[in-house]
Amino acid sequence: MKILYLFLGMVFFSSVLSAEHLVEYDYEADAYYSNVSAFIDLDPNQEITNAINLSEQEIYTKLLLNTFSPNIALFEASFHPMSLAGMYFRNKEEGLYDKSNIENFNLVKAVTAGYEEPYSLSFFIGRMMIFKNKESDEIGKNRAYMGYLVTIGDYSIKDNLAHYNKWLNIEFKLKGTRNREDSDLDWSFRVGTKINNNNNFVNTFYMGARRSSVDYKKTVWSFVHNSAFSTLFAVSADTFRLTDTEVILEKKWPLSWSKKISFGLGLGYLYNSGEKYTGALSDEGINNHQLILRPNFTW
Repeated sequence: MKILYLFLGMVFFSSVLSAEHLVEYDYEADAYYSNVSAFIDLDPNQEITNAINLSEQEIYTKLLLNTFSPNIALFEASFHPMSLAGMYFRNKEEGLYDKSNIENFNLVKAVTAGYEEPYSLSFFIGRMMIFKNKESDEIGKNRAYMGYLVTIGDYSIKDNLAHYNKWLNIEFKLKGTRNREDSDLDWSFRVGTKINNNNNFVNTFYMGARRSSVDYKKTVWSFVHNSAFSTLFAVSADTFRLTDTEVILEKKWPLSWSKKISFGLGLGYLYNSGEKYTGALSDEGINNHQLILRPNFTW
């Protein structure tokens, strides 16, 4: 309930500012990570840099050098549909859930793995650039930004079951999206720490990266131009022992009947060393190896 109040407060605050034309809204619909966000211009008298002609290296360098001079704040509310679906399926169809086990492989866990929270609220402050070809172009998702991110939530998921846990993530993050008429490129790099109120969840330090590319003019079988990868590596904040690691490779197929829709199928591996949970949730002495299957449409 507190998370809902925070979200409503965010909407009210953004609405007040939007009267001064300081706020831009955006949303993302995805089977694994969907969100609504509000970008707040912290310096409306200073035009945001158009990075359309800059290389990726130049973008990273300029954002890094100006990180301590933020020009944007971002509020975001996100929810994770597949994580919620996995929880619902286990709670309502436990018999079918158990039947989805094949030796040590569980099909539901494989399809829903990767996001360990049902929803979250985030606040970001940092430096942003935009990608804009023409004066009349809408910016939309065409942004690159680097800065400091705080994310909160009150539930964590283990084995498709939700456990009450007030958690806090603090990150330094670089994220960007470039949507062109015939190609899309997304990237995200982050390093941070996760602090849990529930002692059954171990506090961690982590680093992660993701990059996704779709080119609607290249052959659909091109792995270089139509693919994605993501990786996550985490250690215990107390012992610095490995808690878990995740690697996902995804092949994307642009759909011939659409200019901006593609189907992706990710294949990944999730390893839990047994150090990630304690107490009632402890996996001590158990090395958990989990296959990840991630079908998804993007547009």
